Amino acid sequence: MKRGKPFWRRWSAAAGFFWLVFLLPAEAPPSAAIPSAYWDPGFSGAFPAWFGPVQSFATAQTTLWRASLRPPPGPARLAATLVFEETAHGVARLIWQGPGRSVVLCPNLFEGAAPVHQRTLLIDRQTLGGAGQLVVESSGAKPVLLRAEFSWVEPLVLAASGWTPPGLYLAPSGKIFPSEELEGQGAASPLDVSRNGVVDAVLDPGPVACLPNTPVRFLSSMSLAPSHGRVQARVAGLRPGEEPEIWVNGWRLPAVAVEVPGLEDPGYHPVPTAQGPGLAYGGWRTAVAAVPPGWLRGGENQIEWMSPGGAPGMTLRNIRLQVSYDSMVEPASAAPPKAPPPAPATSFPTAAVPAATPPKLRLGLSSPTGGLNLRSE
Repeated sequence: MKRGKPFWRRWSAAAGFFWLVFLLPAEAPPSAAIPSAYWDPGFSGAFPAWFGPVQSFATAQTTLWRASLRPPPGPARLAATLVFEETAHGVARLIWQGPGRSVVLCPNLFEGAAPVHQRTLLIDRQTLGGAGQLVVESSGAKPVLLRAEFSWVEPLVLAASGWTPPGLYLAPSGKIFPSEELEGQGAASPLDVSRNGVVDAVLDPGPVACLPNTPVRFLSSMSLAPSHGRVQARVAGLRPGEEPEIWVNGWRLPAVAVEVPGLEDPGYHPVPTAQGPGLAYGGWRTAVAAVPPGWLRGGENQIEWMSPGGAPGMTLRNIRLQVSYDSMVEPASAAPPKAPPPAPATSFPTAAVPAATPPKLRLGLSSPTGGLNLRSE
């Protein structure tokens, strides 16, 4: 009589089959088959079937940009990336106009960030309802919209740990956005967090303007000297390759890393330079730098951000200081140089964007853990 295979062998064969199926390439989401739409004033190509035509109207006080839109079948949502010129004291609204109704998707695209800026918004199917028009309504007789990209996406909600704000979305360009920013209301006020001896404090939610050759200074009082430190902010107004200067207690940090988006990002735009054609970028990017051990001390610490030499200035948002208290590390073992370079000038901007008041810092942490008290100078 033929003996059957043991149960564990049959189970292993079945598990191997399902593991092989798991390794096969996943099928692309249905939205991947829907072509994206691109527009700028000089675009002469053909729009996809679901988009266009585009019209512009201007009066003495208002400019309208209208694009007809016919949502294709499926559950995908519309990711709209708009690149525009910000004007002082101006307003630019994004509106959806359907049959018999009008919905303001974003009350003001402007964020006081940079002369050329961009926003990405995620528009739900329920908001669209059916065919209609996307409208950018801006103040002034000069059109502000420079280019636009529209893609139908099924956003990936990124997993987050318990101490990370949930609701992060991956946009078509590969950027990660908080959900409230994609909803058109702008970024929510950031929070302090603390976990496992690491304190991540908000120096200022911003936006804060850094004028040329003028540092913005923050003071942080710490009860204990941290073993490690890290500074971070969202920055706008710098060209690719430009890095802000960051000073800690009179010593300039040796290296600052600034995010460089892929060259397909619509925020890039050409600008003339002394060396020939160059590139500028409109939009927020992350700047981050490590603070060497020993540079932060118990008591009061001074942290300064300054735009690089020759830059017209920059704008900062969500300015943070992260420190750790590692009992296994002796901070004094890596002290700063004995002869520090001269500190930046002590003249400071008197206005934050858009309010005409100096930036204010909250005292203490919003989390239960203490250790940092933050205030402006």
